[in-house]
Amino acid sequence: MSQALRPSPLKSQFAGKFFSQTGSGEATPATRMASSKGGNTTAHMNTLHQRLYHALNLGFRRVCNEKEKKWECTDIEIQRHVVRSISAFLDCFSRGTANNRLIKDSISDIAGALVFILGYKNRAVVGSAANVVIRLIRIVPPSILQSHSLDLVESLSPLLSCRQLEVSLPCAVALNAILLNMRETKEKEAWKVLEDARTVASVVGNLQKFSEGSVSVEWFQEMASLLSTVMLKWPLSRYSVWHNSSLMVLLESVSQKPDMGLRVATLKLYSSLALCGHGASELLDNGKLMLDMMISCMDESNPPNARIEGLKLAQRLATGNQECLKMINICSEPLVKATVEIMGKWFFSSGKLEHDHMSLLVEACKLALIARWEGEHHIYFWKYQISEALLSLVVENFRSLSLDCRMSLEEEVSVAEKVLNGNFLPSLRSYVWDIIGFLAAHCEEDFDSICIGDELRLNFLVTCACLTFSRSVQKGYQICQNDIMSASQSESASRAVLMMIYSPSKYISTRARVTLSFILGEDGEQNLNSLVNFLSYIPSSGGYVLPNVLQTTVCLVGLACYSSIPQYAGFILGHKGFEILLSFCSWYQRNRGNIGESSFAPYPQSTSEKRICCWVCPEDWDSKDAFLLYALLALAELVNHSFSEQNHAEEFSIKRENVKDRLCTTLQEIRDGTYGSGPRWYASHVLSYFGYYGFQHKLGKRLIGAFEDEECSDMRLLFASGNSVSVNKIILAVRCPTLLPPEKGARSGSMISSEKPQRTVQEIRMSANVDTLALVKLLEFAYSGYVEVESTTVKKLKTLARHCKSKVLLQMLCRRRPKWGSSIPRIDIPLALTPKLIHLSDFILVPKETIITGFNCRFCSSTSPHAHSHRVILSSGCEYLRALFRSGMQESNLDRLNVPVSWLGLTKLVNWFYCDELPKPPLGCKWNNMDTEAKLDELEAYVEIYSLTEWWIMEDLQNECAQVILSCLESARELSIKAIELAASFSMWKLVEAAAEHAAPIYHQLRDSGELDELDDELVNLIRTAAVHFSQQGC
Repeated sequence: MSQALRPSPLKSQFAGKFFSQTGSGEATPATRMASSKGGNTTAHMNTLHQRLYHALNLGFRRVCNEKEKKWECTDIEIQRHVVRSISAFLDCFSRGTANNRLIKDSISDIAGALVFILGYKNRAVVGSAANVVIRLIRIVPPSILQSHSLDLVESLSPLLSCRQLEVSLPCAVALNAILLNMRETKEKEAWKVLEDARTVASVVGNLQKFSEGSVSVEWFQEMASLLSTVMLKWPLSRYSVWHNSSLMVLLESVSQKPDMGLRVATLKLYSSLALCGHGASELLDNGKLMLDMMISCMDESNPPNARIEGLKLAQRLATGNQECLKMINICSEPLVKATVEIMGKWFFSSGKLEHDHMSLLVEACKLALIARWEGEHHIYFWKYQISEALLSLVVENFRSLSLDCRMSLEEEVSVAEKVLNGNFLPSLRSYVWDIIGFLAAHCEEDFDSICIGDELRLNFLVTCACLTFSRSVQKGYQICQNDIMSASQSESASRAVLMMIYSPSKYISTRARVTLSFILGEDGEQNLNSLVNFLSYIPSSGGYVLPNVLQTTVCLVGLACYSSIPQYAGFILGHKGFEILLSFCSWYQRNRGNIGESSFAPYPQSTSEKRICCWVCPEDWDSKDAFLLYALLALAELVNHSFSEQNHAEEFSIKRENVKDRLCTTLQEIRDGTYGSGPRWYASHVLSYFGYYGFQHKLGKRLIGAFEDEECSDMRLLFASGNSVSVNKIILAVRCPTLLPPEKGARSGSMISSEKPQRTVQEIRMSANVDTLALVKLLEFAYSGYVEVESTTVKKLKTLARHCKSKVLLQMLCRRRPKWGSSIPRIDIPLALTPKLIHLSDFILVPKETIITGFNCRFCSSTSPHAHSHRVILSSGCEYLRALFRSGMQESNLDRLNVPVSWLGLTKLVNWFYCDELPKPPLGCKWNNMDTEAKLDELEAYVEIYSLTEWWIMEDLQNECAQVILSCLESARELSIKAIELAASFSMWKLVEAAAEHAAPIYHQLRDSGELDELDDELVNLIRTAAVHFSQQGC
């Protein structure tokens, strides 16, 4: 081969070095040489292009009847020559000149040659070829390379397992660059390629070599970056990483090294792992060292990329409420301190905010949104002057802002107008309002900004938020929801003012009301009239979609805020605002399925976080049925205003009896429906004004049947009047423990025998000061979580609820607003199974297994599997057991019952009795990675319970079991045959038919594999019939 045809050999260079050399777009040596010749630049490109094709032509082969050519050459010298020729040709170009016709016309041939050379796997040349791929990706726009991306992935992936570092490293970098730029439409095919090549296992194995000291820091960083990208894009890859205990130990060790490059690489890996809920939970279970490293990386002495990665990891660990609380319990103060410092310490360069600093601020603001959840971290936000940090993001040169305690509200509003007109850092404004709003919503009642030395800054933030909200209300139809930034600011400011007004803190709430009322001034009633008219149009128009989502949000929030101010509440009531809000609630119920999200804010999920898996996240109050929540907030204030004014109360209860009935019906439907926690709480709150307290739970409805039932009671409360009420010790111990006498008193109390010698009833004489009706109502609430009370009894019931520490009932009786973010209160019957109360159990359930390795009861020390329980709980949930316990037969006097289910099935069954909730199988990647035997064990437990429910007549539980079984079969159709066999063995033919339908799509596969041979002909015919029906549907 002529020496003239050979450009100088490409020096071996690893990807990190390559990107640092060419990332700025500087000219390569060949480009500089060509430029020095002036007009000869194009000629030089043409020459190198000719040399390139001289080399490529040595390997082209004709395919498809010689209509197409394909590069295929196994000669190593020719492969090496082609790689050098491609490298020399690429030296002429940069990303800025990549649209040149020569390179665009050559891409297909270049990519084809590189794919073959890499696929041939000759170690003498693949390293150089991979480096050329890196340069190709750097120069050529992703859109041009997309058609070749899968071929390149397929050729690069197997090379990651190569032991030669000069091969595996550039291959890892090239593959990473391709995957980062890959279109979403190709990701499914790409994952199949990566899975077949065992890419994740190869990269994990490579990372573990770092502990041996045989590879460089740069090598670890590039491998970690590739693994992070794979986990970021493909959720199925994450389980094998976080489930690898030796890798997790290695990462913890690496994260403690002082090298910042290693720490950043580890942070990225942790962040990608935390996209999986199970992975995040694993990281946090022993996460002290990881969290300490994460927070240390946020320090201002570190480079921006390290600080940003630390913030991103914290955000992802806080995706769910429970995981966020785990993290907060470990490091709340240092985490909040670091976050607030980043938000408050930044500077301009040449009059502009540098890009890295802007990214840092955005990530810090996103992390500060953990304020949306209750917890001790709120204390530290105030401690570290969050108001000052937020103010620095609203006011340019805020330190020069003169805030004086002697400044009048009018002067403060004037200053705030100038600040808002400056439109400083507009992209961060929505974060500012949401952060201060969440902090206000979770303040304690006695919170006072004066005590924390933050009064003036907090007051000014409140004024700015109220002013922004007022402007949004005044804009009306001019609000443009296509302008995302303006829309998110309007919405977030409106919501922030709402949270301030409804804050438990009297200081913040009063300040917000006073400020808003002042800003509205003379225009308040005019604005109100516009809001009421707009809202009245929605239900009266006959439409089933909202005319303008953002305007509707601002309108409803506006009415909720105005209604809290007495002077405007009367105006709204006088202009039929109450009836209009009620009509909107009814309209929303009818058209709920057609109404979308209300939020325009750019959080909480970034693009990568949309790929989360295995997270179980309780919805925020305003993320589900937000429109309904805002309408109910306004209704609650109007009802409160009506009841606080005697004349209004009379008018409301007498002249509007039809409105009252309609209101209560609507609210009960919302309270007992599948709406978000916020609407359900406020529906219950409004109903408390009419004597309805609490929530109607299925479990409560079952338990209330045991109240005053002498047959199943074990305690009788005797009143001075001579009346008595029969109760159950375990219910009182869980729900009203103060009603139980001390242990000594209990032992010495009067004991009378029931007709059944095994059961005794303890009699407790109540004080003459105890009001009988009030105590009965308290007990009704203890059993069911719900009670209806006449106004004449409320005061006495309050006294009892306070004495018995029934916080939920007392809150409702006092008509306190629900705290923002509160979950729906549950009936805490599972506490009956805790070690503290297990001594009150009076019945034992025994599974079909007699031996389970390691089983040892904490209560009775028996090593035979069994579950302690309570007759009252079991009989409340099952008519069969209720009849059995009352039958008078020999079985009714036994203290145990054999249940024909496995131990796993029994634990799920007991959970349903005590929680009204059937535990689900492991979700997401845990289920997907379980072996078939383990999946069958889970499935069998539900099939056994399903069979039992037919015998025990438990229709609700049977339906839940059926849903779980079908869900399991949907995600693992290979279980269908076993499910059919199991169901058939229990003669559950409905379940057999359902399982056959799930097996239908894979009928031919099952037939060819011989799996159907073990089934009865009748069952095979059933599956075949289902398969025929499936094919006829064209599915």
